[in-house]
Amino acid sequence: MTTIVALSIQAILVLILSPLSIGLVRWFKARLQGRRGAPPWLVYTALLTTLKKQNVMSESASWIFRFVPFVVLGMAVFLVISLPLLFLNGGLPQIDLFVLAGVLSLGSVFLVLGGLDAATAFGGMGASREMTIAALIEPVALVAFSAFAVVAGSSSVQDIFGNGMSIFSHPALVLSFAALILVALAENARYPVDNPATHLELTMVHEAMVLEYSGPYLALLEYASSIKLTVFLVLLGNLVWVKPSVSLDFGTVGLAVAGVLLTLIVGSAALALLESSIAKMRFFRLQEYMSVAFFLALSGFILVFLL
Repeated sequence: MTTIVALSIQAILVLILSPLSIGLVRWFKARLQGRRGAPPWLVYTALLTTLKKQNVMSESASWIFRFVPFVVLGMAVFLVISLPLLFLNGGLPQIDLFVLAGVLSLGSVFLVLGGLDAATAFGGMGASREMTIAALIEPVALVAFSAFAVVAGSSSVQDIFGNGMSIFSHPALVLSFAALILVALAENARYPVDNPATHLELTMVHEAMVLEYSGPYLALLEYASSIKLTVFLVLLGNLVWVKPSVSLDFGTVGLAVAGVLLTLIVGSAALALLESSIAKMRFFRLQEYMSVAFFLALSGFILVFLL
């Protein structure tokens, strides 16, 4: 019963705070660039406004186009409930690492199908670029997570992220953690891989696939994107500091919630600083970016056995 209540608290907290992470990144970027910026909570208003608008769809769109937003959102919610984000030994039991990687890939595949189903030039271009990036991301993510699995002695997500595992558990995990940061940037369509605020043909990847969506469907996709970013920020933060054990007393829950909030604030500020300091990389240079990530992940994986 305690585990179910703790999982419910985690799911509700992350789902409520997810749009705030996008708002914090935008607000920090505005401050770093000398602008006042919109308040972070304006994202909630924008989502509600989009949710009330009418859907406008291409004549060639099929049931796949309508189905994609729900699948992508479902995959994001699955990440929230499967990973131990708030407490130690939290999340769904017996979720394998490769199942988690498959869920991430499945969300990308359905997003690509939605971009292709609209039969537009932008959608096809974005889908092609997304599949290229996904083919480069997945090996890096698997190798990086495998290093943590070797140290934990299990491929279970709960054993890797729910038993106090951190980058201080083994010296080589620092390299794997650096690779995961690069993977998180690519997986969430952030600089230098993608620009989430652009609508220019030469730079669009994620935005090209969702360009034909509007109204509630667009709101679902944007909400799913914010959930995914929040999960990655909290997961990376949990690899630096240790979460409290599952307990429903007020002090433990308050400490866990404060830890998530602090992680989101620090992670959003760090992401904003990074995106204000670098330019978007050319698409044909992404293999160099992912080669660096793969070298870091592979080095960490090998050093786990040697050290």
